[in-house]
Amino acid sequence: MVDALVAIDSVAREQLRDRIAEVERQLDAKVYRPGPWNKLLKDARALPREEREALKEEFSRVSSKLHRREGRRTLTLMAGLAAEVALTVVGGVLIVLAIHNHSNLLAIVAAGVWMMTFQPLVKIGFGYALGIEYEYAYFYGVEPRFKMRFGDYLAAPRWARILLHLSGTVGSPLGVWIVIVCLPTDLKIGIDVCWAMFVLVAAVNVFSFFAALFGLSRVGRFKASYSSGGSAALELREALEI
Repeated sequence: MVDALVAIDSVAREQLRDRIAEVERQLDAKVYRPGPWNKLLKDARALPREEREALKEEFSRVSSKLHRREGRRTLTLMAGLAAEVALTVVGGVLIVLAIHNHSNLLAIVAAGVWMMTFQPLVKIGFGYALGIEYEYAYFYGVEPRFKMRFGDYLAAPRWARILLHLSGTVGSPLGVWIVIVCLPTDLKIGIDVCWAMFVLVAAVNVFSFFAALFGLSRVGRFKASYSSGGSAALELREALEI
């Protein structure tokens, strides 16, 4: 019975490999239309982990082609990480200056910088710890983001995928909270604004998580999958349905 199931899974894997190749052929010929890739991913998620692992290079390659076909501006992974680290250092300098000059404005700007940079740094760190690597950085509007190797993500166990997305909800509030902790009590305006920022970003994460968990795939033009909280809930929802 076990051998029969393994054989069935192997056949399903090879069928998926053929479908991946077809999507890639269409992408290379610039005739691909949305639809087949999402259906393919749904079928791939139903495979055992070892079968998904065998397909991860193909999934990563084609996912990257799909992502790049929209003409996104990109940076190398190292350049993107260097920029995030540099901005994080700038945020630290701003905190020191805010304390030295008793400047609420500099404190608020520092919180905004760390709110932006801590999120990707924390999530990427968790990703590598979970065996999910990243390929390059790109811009989503003016916001820098990082493209993960999708095959690594798909091959990871469900709990790791959920944990990865949940880690993405921690970074921004953490960055703002550290600024709050560092500020002296006489910078009351700066502290109050930072707390407002903390509550706002935490509320967005909580709302997107529960909205997606209860089946709300988008709010207006905002898709649940655009946020880490929403993506974590979508993975959890799929696991509960299975």
